[in-house]
Amino acid sequence: MLLKSYRLVVALSCLIAVALAGCQKPTPKPVAPALKISTVLAASQSITNYDEFVGRTDAVETVEVRARVTGYIKQIHFTDGRVVQENDLLFSIEPDVYQAAHQQALAKIDLMKARVGLAKSKLARAKSLIDVKAISQEEYEENVAALTEAQAQEVSAQADSQISALDLKYTEVRSPISGRIDRALITPGNIVTGGLGTGTLLTTIVKNDPMYVYFDVDEQAVLRYQRMTRTQNENEGTSGNSARDLKSFEIPCMVQLGDEKDFPHPGKLDFLQNRIDEKTGSIKLRAVLDNKDNLLKSGMFVRIRVPVSEPYDAVLVPEASIGVDQDTRYVIVIGSDKKPQRQSVELGRSIGAWRVITKGLLPGTEVVYRGLQRVRPDAELQIQRIDVPMDFDSMPKGAQ
Repeated sequence: MLLKSYRLVVALSCLIAVALAGCQKPTPKPVAPALKISTVLAASQSITNYDEFVGRTDAVETVEVRARVTGYIKQIHFTDGRVVQENDLLFSIEPDVYQAAHQQALAKIDLMKARVGLAKSKLARAKSLIDVKAISQEEYEENVAALTEAQAQEVSAQADSQISALDLKYTEVRSPISGRIDRALITPGNIVTGGLGTGTLLTTIVKNDPMYVYFDVDEQAVLRYQRMTRTQNENEGTSGNSARDLKSFEIPCMVQLGDEKDFPHPGKLDFLQNRIDEKTGSIKLRAVLDNKDNLLKSGMFVRIRVPVSEPYDAVLVPEASIGVDQDTRYVIVIGSDKKPQRQSVELGRSIGAWRVITKGLLPGTEVVYRGLQRVRPDAELQIQRIDVPMDFDSMPKGAQ
């Protein structure tokens, strides 16, 4: 009896539990939190296309200062590494021997003048004597020759005097140009040897302001520049060609040093080599830059940008807003319904942290900035629009 009652109680408990469970509401599915993303607006900016090359700086003038006469260095008159002006005194060579030689040459001129005077007197007497046939024709001609010889010796003495004056002048070694001087390669008390091209090297001077930059470009670049200059000629109503003085076209360029991220040094192209190298298919160009602060040194490695188009309006987005899917480039556009949509685009060149979009996007379009892989077409988004600085310092002047 007790066993039956226990079974009845258990059965009733189960029925009650099942009934209560059936009365409870179903548990709702969890809702995914909105995905936090940052967006930017596609920008519209006036830009200019450019070519980029590598090159080397070269001083406008470089001079080796050499001894013109032989002698001992008496004194050095400059400080190593300083700027010197044209005709500044740099070295003194002991002048004693050259002063004596010059005095001797001057004395020889006086001697020759005296001989010329004596020869003239003898010739005058000989002329009066030959008129009365007191001397022979031969004696008369000897007097004429003596005068001619004396006059020639006077001219020779004057030339010797000029040479000795130059030798004396060359004992003062002066700067042939204005520029920055190197260290002295010889010290006082040492002997130097003179000569044209073979004289002892004393120091060097370079003129660094302005500064040249030489770089090689390919045939395609040459053709672009030729078309640019031809267009400029047509606009100016002239019929010249690119062989016209390149400097007159004022094609701008910008230069970047090895430790710089932008191109802060403006310059202009001023020289185009007259033929293309058949082996390399390249031609040498030269740019000229102001260098008043003496930052640029001869022989530096630099990068050069040359604009190759007129300014035009372009659509740009940050590089971080562009995704890659095999050969396709895309951005994720946020529509008016705040839903993400993938949009294929075609890319132009990079400008700093931004990229030109040549096709597929309009300015002012809102696009996802970074984390594109996390965005799904049906995702709920929590959007925060941000501003990404447009740092275009690296662009050529007039390209913005």
